[in-house]
Amino acid sequence: MLKKSVQSRLSWLLPFLILLSACSSNAMQSAYIEDYRKALSVEGVALHNDVEAVKGFIEVFNQVQHGDVASIINETYAETLYFNDTFRTITNRNELIDYMQHTGQQVDRLEVKIEDIAMSKQDIYVRWVMRMQFSVMGKKIDSESIGISQLRFDKDGKIILHQDFWDGVDGFYQYLPIIGYSLRKIRNQL
Repeated sequence: MLKKSVQSRLSWLLPFLILLSACSSNAMQSAYIEDYRKALSVEGVALHNDVEAVKGFIEVFNQVQHGDVASIINETYAETLYFNDTFRTITNRNELIDYMQHTGQQVDRLEVKIEDIAMSKQDIYVRWVMRMQFSVMGKKIDSESIGISQLRFDKDGKIILHQDFWDGVDGFYQYLPIIGYSLRKIRNQL
């Protein structure tokens, strides 16, 4: 009975604390929006071959555990860039290399498959499916999620803007202990 009472209290307390934390972090969200808008102000070059342009982008994710991801990133991304995958914002290539190498070490498998490519005036939008396998507290998790990446290129054909639009809760956070439970509970109450 006592255990159930504690669980009951935690079931409303934890989502409340997460919500309170989210509401108090307006500065963080504003920084993200401001950084994204600033990145959008940098003009890119319209590319004529969208499939060739996204080859390096897709190879980075599919080779994050294999081969030399640093070389692929050096060939694909500009030295100064804007990268946001909903987890992290990165503005230089060396930091992106470190981040992707670390990601490769944390997952058992990562595969991204392109579903569609669309072009606008200076951006390419890539709709993809990501399959990821990772372990949480000794349990293997198979995750599949969908998303879109907005890519902008410089005159050398290197990515200067990479903004992912995807549901990190559905693709990753829902599988984490406590956080996942709380997020699923909140989602079910909406």
